[in-house]
Amino acid sequence: MARPRKFDEQAVLTAARAKFWRDGYAATSVQDLTDATGLGTQSLYGAFGNKHDLFLRILDDYCAYQSEGLEAAVTADPSPWHGLTSAVTFEDGGRLDLPPQGCLMANSAAALSAQDEGVRALACQVYSRTLALFAQQITQAKERGEIDADIDAEQTARALIAVMQGIEFLHKSGIGEEELRLAKIAALRMIESSVAR
Repeated sequence: MARPRKFDEQAVLTAARAKFWRDGYAATSVQDLTDATGLGTQSLYGAFGNKHDLFLRILDDYCAYQSEGLEAAVTADPSPWHGLTSAVTFEDGGRLDLPPQGCLMANSAAALSAQDEGVRALACQVYSRTLALFAQQITQAKERGEIDADIDAEQTARALIAVMQGIEFLHKSGIGEEELRLAKIAALRMIESSVAR
């Protein structure tokens, strides 16, 4: 019979996530993780598996949390279209603001997807879930007469995901708040003109 754990699992995961998020997967050593979490190597491995297993657990939890937050933010707005564009430009109030290091999933996908099947699979799951959510919102906006009824919901959803990722990249690039604001305005104007009734 397994002995009960004598540590707060969520606190350990939070500390390890902060380390991975700040320094990246490759630059984070097992020693870094034991220092950050306060657990010895044996306890860390016994509870979570190896470094890669721990990282995928953290990334999976993060993706689920972010996807739920995005869905809540998008669907909370009475206007399907406004809720969607607010989320795409990170102006919605339902999600955490992007930290300086950006999105853990986006960072991990950019750095690791080419060689890590686990990260690639999670990135694809997030994309598929986001695509379905955005297409649903666009369909509802069409039905309510907020946007042109003839636009293709899935194609528009794909374009909006690309815009959202581009805005996040600009946020991380250090271009400054004013230039980021102008980029968001430009993106919104382009989007609105392409779906206008």
